[in-house]
Amino acid sequence: MNTRNFLELKGDLIYLKKLDPEYIEEYWDSFKDSSIESMIFTGSTLQFSKANIERFLEGIVNDRNRIDFLICLKESDIIVGEVVINEMDMGNRSTNFRILINKKEDFNKGYGSEAMLLALNYGFGMLNLHRIELEAFPYNERAIHVYEKIGFVREGIRRDGCFFNHKYYDVITMSMLEEDFREKYEHSGDLLIYE
Repeated sequence: MNTRNFLELKGDLIYLKKLDPEYIEEYWDSFKDSSIESMIFTGSTLQFSKANIERFLEGIVNDRNRIDFLICLKESDIIVGEVVINEMDMGNRSTNFRILINKKEDFNKGYGSEAMLLALNYGFGMLNLHRIELEAFPYNERAIHVYEKIGFVREGIRRDGCFFNHKYYDVITMSMLEEDFREKYEHSGDLLIYE
């Protein structure tokens, strides 16, 4: 089975669909009005234009070291964010992971947690990954709480690893191993078996 063509992962509130150039208009529409809070929590300092996004999409289409998913509401198909498995190192079966909810009004609704579980399940179950890591900033306490609730473990701190708005911030590294995921979700109904 070619897992890269598995386009939709469905949850209760949201579904994930693989980002593709055909979605450029709706992706740009969701992205262009991102809340300042989303940019702060992700440490983003870049200014994005539609042309930048188009070039980005062209560049990732054939990148075999990443899978970008759009987070879409089941009831309306509106894109509320993205979750990305990137920097895959299949020799070590490890990868980086990131998530973004675009607008503040979509925070605290469970979209991010559900998107993370779907993407983690895909990473461990379909891509046969062993280790998935992410980075968080100490000032994003809400996200750190969610990551720990899902099962990520703090591993260490990269001191002054990020410069944002005239100040350096530490970067917290967190990870989850495949056995952590299976142990936590095997009997909960959140472990999806694809048929």
